[in-house]
Amino acid sequence: MKSVKVVQKSLVFEGLGIIVSQKPSKYMRINVRPSRGSSQPIIKLTCPPNATDETIMEFLHTHRAWISRVCDRFMQTRENTWEVLQSHSDEVLLFGQWVSALSLKELRSRLHEYALQRANIFAGSMGVCFSKLAVRTSRTRFGSCTHDRLSLSILLAFVPKEEIDYVIIHELAHIVHKNHSAQFWGLVGAHCPQWKSLRQSLKSRYGLLIALLDKLEQASPTQAPQASPQSRNADIGSQLLFEF
Repeated sequence: MKSVKVVQKSLVFEGLGIIVSQKPSKYMRINVRPSRGSSQPIIKLTCPPNATDETIMEFLHTHRAWISRVCDRFMQTRENTWEVLQSHSDEVLLFGQWVSALSLKELRSRLHEYALQRANIFAGSMGVCFSKLAVRTSRTRFGSCTHDRLSLSILLAFVPKEEIDYVIIHELAHIVHKNHSAQFWGLVGAHCPQWKSLRQSLKSRYGLLIALLDKLEQASPTQAPQASPQSRNADIGSQLLFEF
């Protein structure tokens, strides 16, 4: 199997650190996500191998207003998140409700139990089959699907059940459509008519979910990330990425 060469470098754009990743791709794209140890979000630009520094800087200048707007939003979200965590210092979100603090192990077990039950129901109504389902400590995807295996992020333990259902349906739909075509979204919409609002809701509170996970991991530093027990009946082949 031929390996893909990826070249990474760093540059500064208007006081912001940018990670540039050059690899085989047709277009440039910018991904912004929260940083665990800094108030500045992580900004990553992916571009083709032949992109010059001049071309990269021109692209950044073209999208400077968007980058600034998103970074400002992250700063505000960070402040709001700190206030929320302070007001619930001895609690954690479980399926969208504040409850007495639980361990990551317990949260993983609760999410796996619920997700497995719902995945079996949705798989039956959608006419698909999956072979395994696992809950992992993924920070960049709420869900993913490879072949006939489902993987869900522990972050979903914090959100309302209807949002978990959306992610499950999204990943199950990839058994039939391994892309995000109109046919794919049609299948998702047929089983989850509110998918657009649910997807937006997930993305809007991403910063809080990450902060909750950080808090729990700091409280259990010796607990190594583990996958949940794998189940019968799970499948797919794409990822739900967080790009703002």
